[in-house]
Amino acid sequence: GFRRYSTSVCDANTFTFSDTVREWLDDVIYVGGYGSRKWDVNFIHCQAEACVIGKKPLKVETNMVKLELLAEERHFVETAGAFTPITDKITTHSYYTMYGRFLLPYYRRKPSMKMFEIGLGCDMNYGPGASVALWRKLFPQAELWEAEYNATCVDFATKQGMLDGFNVLVGDQGNNKTLDGWIEKSGGEFDVIIDDGGHHNCQIMASFAKLWPTVKPGGLYFIEDLSVGKWMGYRKYKTASCPRTFIFSHLLQEWVDDLVYQGGYGSNKWDINFMFCQNEACVLGKKPLAIESNK
Repeated sequence: GFRRYSTSVCDANTFTFSDTVREWLDDVIYVGGYGSRKWDVNFIHCQAEACVIGKKPLKVETNMVKLELLAEERHFVETAGAFTPITDKITTHSYYTMYGRFLLPYYRRKPSMKMFEIGLGCDMNYGPGASVALWRKLFPQAELWEAEYNATCVDFATKQGMLDGFNVLVGDQGNNKTLDGWIEKSGGEFDVIIDDGGHHNCQIMASFAKLWPTVKPGGLYFIEDLSVGKWMGYRKYKTASCPRTFIFSHLLQEWVDDLVYQGGYGSNKWDINFMFCQNEACVLGKKPLAIESNK
């Protein structure tokens, strides 16, 4: 019924706009690399039956980020910029977009939130601990958890006081037994999860499969550095259920259909509430609890 309208450049029998949104998702994540296009899209935000496409903001002269920012984005940048070293979340990357729009408002609503980050930054050229220092400053009332693969680095960071105020877990995020142990030790029930770990597609998938069910209704699941997903250097890790050919961003494209079609037309209906993707990263929101309304 809604595929009867055609134009000289659009055949209604073959064209579906949601397929274009899926292609744009690659444009946003890979920013011109791996066959994607680089244009003035800033983010794609999809929910049940609808999406919003954001255009890149104007450039302005500032000391840190040369773009017009929302108040919460600016607060994230200014807070991160006060540390030495400065986390790459605001230098190499523009993750202040998703953290300013979703994470900071979440903490404002729920200061006692339980947050879990994978990845201490032990392989960063400036050393570990830049993000944990930022989280401790931004979220003083939160219950903070940090996981890292490199046990030697964790020991060093602990002795240096970098992990003061954090509950620490060690192991491989792609190993199911490790993940089960993390959940058991932490108790799960996270408000927020941030995957800034090994970045291999199968690591991301293994962690998501185990940890998404532990996210509370209305909670958030951030995944950073998705832009390396098609780079062969990050396609060496595999598991029994995840081959090296798997690319996590392809699954994100399927989830666009899940959101838009809500179980119809071959899509799946599950507890995802929205998906917000920006350059190189995405955040997934879990459906909140249903409440009794006045209607």
